[in-house]
Amino acid sequence: MDGAKTDSAENKNQTVSERPSESSFIDIFLAESGRLKRIIAGMGLGTFDAEDVLQNVSIKAAGKIEKCQDSAQAVRWLIKVTVNLCLMEHRRQKRFSSKTPEIVESQSQDKVLPKGTDEDAIEAEELEIVRETLRGLDSSLLGPVVLRYFCEINSKEVGEILNLNPSTVRSRLREGRMILAKRLLERGIER
Repeated sequence: MDGAKTDSAENKNQTVSERPSESSFIDIFLAESGRLKRIIAGMGLGTFDAEDVLQNVSIKAAGKIEKCQDSAQAVRWLIKVTVNLCLMEHRRQKRFSSKTPEIVESQSQDKVLPKGTDEDAIEAEELEIVRETLRGLDSSLLGPVVLRYFCEINSKEVGEILNLNPSTVRSRLREGRMILAKRLLERGIER
């Protein structure tokens, strides 16, 4: 009888210890920060916006430690929050650009190309075209495309993160690829 109580107490302690503690959750966040940055960059956000999103993710993460059962769930949660914050930033930017087109136009005229060779200028221009094209993608397609192709997460895991069926993820990936390819070809990018 005492053995059963001891086993039960040990299992309870083991379950509690499997949950990420504050320090282990911070370690998970730091370990996944590279992946989170790839997600943010893949969603077409610039450096400053990316830092803001990453900082917001860390703030949200600090308050949600106790909700994650294990480190795998914590990683999925971090990815999901990052995608959602990126989508919110896209919406904010679209509202801003639609209400004040003259500000956006003046900012693009003031932009200075990086110093270097002509190839650097061409690469920077192509990168900006790809970012603009990604920003123009519908949010239902953007999340799956970025997670699959920028973070190399398979369709099943993307579905778990975005609460979608794997078949839905695959159809959105196909649609997203087709739209991106068409828009990039129209803008002169063929590779």
